[in-house]
Formats: sequence, C-alpha cells, structure tokens
Amino acid sequence: MSDSLKDRSISAFLWVMIDKLGSSTINFLVTIVLARLLVPEDFGLIAMVMIFFELSASFVDSGFSNALVREKEITEEDKSTTFVFNFFISIAVYVILFFAAPTIAAFFEQPKLVLLTRVLGVNLIINACAIIQQAVLTQEIDFKTQTKVRIPSVLISGGVAIAMALNGFGIWSLIVQMILRAVIDAILLWYFHPWKLSLKFYKESFVRLFSFGSNILIAGLVQRFFQHIFKLVIGKFFAAATLGLYDQANRFCNMAINHLFQAVQKVSYPILSKLQDDRKRLKEGYKKFIKLSSFVILPAMMVLGVLAEPIIVTLIGEKWLGAVPFLKLLCLAGVTYHFHVINLNILLVLGRSDLGLKLEFIEKISIGLGIVIGIQFGIMGLVIGQVISSYINLLVNTYYSDKFLGYPLLAQLKDIFPTIAFSFLMGAVLHLLAPFFQPGFLSLGILCSIAGVIYLGLHFWKKTEEYLLIQRVILPKTMGLITKLF
Repeated sequence: MSDSLKDRSISAFLWVMIDKLGSSTINFLVTIVLARLLVPEDFGLIAMVMIFFELSASFVDSGFSNALVREKEITEEDKSTTFVFNFFISIAVYVILFFAAPTIAAFFEQPKLVLLTRVLGVNLIINACAIIQQAVLTQEIDFKTQTKVRIPSVLISGGVAIAMALNGFGIWSLIVQMILRAVIDAILLWYFHPWKLSLKFYKESFVRLFSFGSNILIAGLVQRFFQHIFKLVIGKFFAAATLGLYDQANRFCNMAINHLFQAVQKVSYPILSKLQDDRKRLKEGYKKFIKLSSFVILPAMMVLGVLAEPIIVTLIGEKWLGAVPFLKLLCLAGVTYHFHVINLNILLVLGRSDLGLKLEFIEKISIGLGIVIGIQFGIMGLVIGQVISSYINLLVNTYYSDKFLGYPLLAQLKDIFPTIAFSFLMGAVLHLLAPFFQPGFLSLGILCSIAGVIYLGLHFWKKTEEYLLIQRVILPKTMGLITKLF
C-alpha cells in the first residue's frame, strides 16, 4: 500500500478501535446490566423479532450501501437515487411487517410478538433516513465522525433502557433501547454530515448501482436468513427461554468479535476497494488484514471459550448458566468468522458480487444439512451442526481467494501459524489454572492478565510480523492520535 493510503488505513483502524472501545464497551456493559435485570425469555422474544427485522433491513438496503462504498466517486445523483429507493422501500417493507405480525406470532406461538414486531419495525424507516451518510463516510474512510455519532447514541439509549428495566418495563426496555439508538444515530449523522436532501430518482444511477447491489441483496438475504435460521429453529421447537440462553451466548461471542474484528472489517473493504486495480498490492493488503484480525480474534475466542463458565456466572449471574455450553461451541465457530468476511470482501472489491452470491448458496446447503442432521440430537446437536458447517464453509469461501490472488487457505493458515500455536498454548495454561480460581471479577482479571502475558510474550519472543506492525506502526500512530485528541 502507498504511504498515504497506509496512513489513512491506520488512522481509520484507530478510530474504529476507539469506537469499539467506547460504544461497544458501553453496549456490552448495558447488556450485562439488562441481563441481570431481565429474564432469558425476554431476550428470546427479542431474538424472534430480530430474525424478521434483520431480513427486512437487508431488503431495504438492497446492496446499495456496498455499491456506493465501492464507487471511486459518489455523485449527487447516486445519493439521491439511493435515498429515494431505500426510503420508500423501507415504508413498503414496514407495511408488510405490520400486517404479517399476527402470522409471525402464530408461527412461534407467542402472542406478544404482534405488538413487538409492529413497534420495532419502525426502525427500518429510521435507519433508511441515514443510509447516505453511513455509506459516504465509509467510502471516504471517515470513521472519526462515525465514532462521534455512535458513542453518545449507545450511551443515551443504554441509560434509558436500564432506567426502564429498573422500573419494571421488562422487554420494552430492549425495544426502546433499539429505537432510541436508531433515532439518535440518524440525528447525529445528519448533524455532523449534512446533505442537501433530494427526492429525484435517476434511472442511470439506479441501473449501475443495482446491477452490482442486486447480487449483494440476494446474497445478503440468504446470508441473514441462514445467520438466524438456528434461532428460527430453536424458537419454533424449543422454549423461548432456551432461545434466550442461546442468544445470550451468541451475544457474548459476537461482542468479542465486534470489539476486536469489526475495526479490521470496517476498514478493510473501503481500503482494499482502492487497490482493486493492482492485484499485487491487493494481495499484500489482504494478507495484512488476515494476519492482524487473526492476531486479535483467535486468542479472544480461546479465552472466551476456556473461561466461559466463570465469565457467564460472574458477569450476568447463575440464571444464565445454561448458556455456557452454547458459548463454548460458538467460540469454536467464531474463530472462522474473520476468514469468511475478508475472503468474501475480496470478491466484492473485484466487482464479482455474482460469485459471492454463488458461494452464499453453496454455503447454505451445508448449513441446511447441519440443521437437518443436528436437530435429531436435540439443541446441542443443532449447535454442533452450526460449528461443523462453519468449517466446511471456510473451505468454500477461500476457493476464489486462491483463484484470483493465488492465496489459498493453506497459505493463509501458514501465515498465521504463530498466532494459532500461541493461542493454543495460552488456552492450555488457562485450562489448567481455571479450576484453582472461584468465579469473580478478581479471578477473571488475574486469569485474563496471565493469558495476555503468555500470548503477547510469545509474540514478543519470536518477533512476529504482527508484533512488529503493532510496535513500529500502530502504537506510534495511536500515541500521535491521543496527543492530538488531548
């Protein structure tokens, strides 16, 4: 990468890290408090609603966000066309959800879902109002502004949700939290990045953007459906409380990934998009993102998996103990997540969203088989099927990375072998030490500190490329950024 683009990449990465350390940490703490105040059934009902809400959100976006981010220059015609399409589609989808709410409630045999679906569906329209700002800021690699938006929205909405939970509002605490956060996000995005609203629709822009985005739309719908299909099956065939336990385990796993990987994920697509015409530099940048994301994700999943029980008991209480087996298994699947995302991003960068769609369908066959076979063995069999399918899909997703960049899965694993080895060694030590500690914040702090010393110490000892990148580039840039801030 050129020095200019490298500087922008590092600056963007640092701002996203600040975002994650700020907004995601606040959100994590809010979730812990709410989990202590509410019951698993509340989270289970929300998980049922979110299945349909997130599918609807993918349809509303229709791949336009990714299409805009990939553009070398976003025109006013592109912005206007995207806004008009997304806004009116969001209204249409909300109307469909409104009238489909009784059917959704009947499917899960949960009458409460009628009102919950109709209220939460308003978020589709709210989010559509700020889609242009989100896409433009990402395309411009401006994550500083997005951070300034996200932290106050998470803080305010989380504070209101906790206050409502303390006053007995139950599940509505979660509903209000999500709606209020969307409202504040939209208001602040318009404040920090104003745009002259236009309701004109340009056919040429629509055809160009939709030709790329349509494949992403279909792939997104398929991906979102199968992302939530385990929740759909659990919600249908098991109790709402069981879904709540699974969803809470999934939240812990996703929060760890969001804290550590989304900084890389959000930066990688717009950065790699600017290298789309130079395959050699694209491969070089791709390898760096794989190494850096593995450096943080693999040890995090190892710690979360090994210490699942003390983490759950200490943070959200013994009533959530049933989530421990789910969390252990989901961490096994979580170590593959960044590989899936970055490998699929390469196809989008190269303009081959058609191949991304093809891979999505192939992947879903393995997920479907995992569900059909796994459910025969109950809830644990279902989750084990999810883990196995994630590894099968890893082989599928890396096929085109080899074809277009000459970077197959074995080469990727070879590049991150030190991280894999050090993570396993750290995990083995934690497994031996954990039984000597009682659940508690002090014990968790000590065990996590030991894990960090072992893992980072091994990287320091071997002077790995990841360690040198952090020492020579990221840390100096971070200190420079902190100096500017304060």
